[in-house]
Amino acid sequence: MKKLIFIMVLFAACKSPEKKVDTVVKDTVAKTKHADTAFLLRDVKKGFYHAIYIEKNRSASQYKWLLGFKYDHYDSVNYNETYKILKVKHRKPLKEYDLSGLPKQWVPLNLYKGKYYLYAPSDGGSTQVRALTDSTVIYYDMDGPTVQPLLDFKKLNANKYFFKSLPFYQFVKSTNVTIYVIDPENMVTVWVDTTVPEAYRYMLYVAKEHAANFDMVVNYCKTERTDEFTFDKIDFKALIKGR
Repeated sequence: MKKLIFIMVLFAACKSPEKKVDTVVKDTVAKTKHADTAFLLRDVKKGFYHAIYIEKNRSASQYKWLLGFKYDHYDSVNYNETYKILKVKHRKPLKEYDLSGLPKQWVPLNLYKGKYYLYAPSDGGSTQVRALTDSTVIYYDMDGPTVQPLLDFKKLNANKYFFKSLPFYQFVKSTNVTIYVIDPENMVTVWVDTTVPEAYRYMLYVAKEHAANFDMVVNYCKTERTDEFTFDKIDFKALIKGR
């Protein structure tokens, strides 16, 4: 039943109004990519151009956009609204926690043919980036950033952290996330949320400061939103076991 509700929540989020973001930087991508560009998909028709390709240029606009963690007007409105709701639901003063050196801003990694990539999605609200402060966790979705208070934070050992927060999804009482650092040099981590169904429990994240160590898959279409790229399945349990 929980899984069904979870899927319904995801479906509802996908139907939310599309906000006008992220198109400006993506529009700088021209059809004249270098001849050595690795295209994963290319669809060219009259008045339509859709390309999925691997971006290696760290100065590209997609890197600046994905790693910028900048709020536009709509993001600021959504953040402020969710913060007001937080203050109503959580009347206690926010408790500050020592993050023990854990980076604050995180970007998803995805697996494709044995390599890990950042991803610039067709829908700018699907980045799934996250951020931590000393008192909150911030989720980014199609409506913009949503803030929830930290209820607990612990460093369990050199490569393992835990935090508890009010839930992002309403069908659970809290969010309980364990962060496993599987690659300390590149600050690659597996986030495990034990409060959600197993199919949605695991995410692979890299700290923003190390994200440029990875190439990026870009899903580009100037005129319309397209289907997102399907990456390979990650064996998260094996990553955690072999960290």
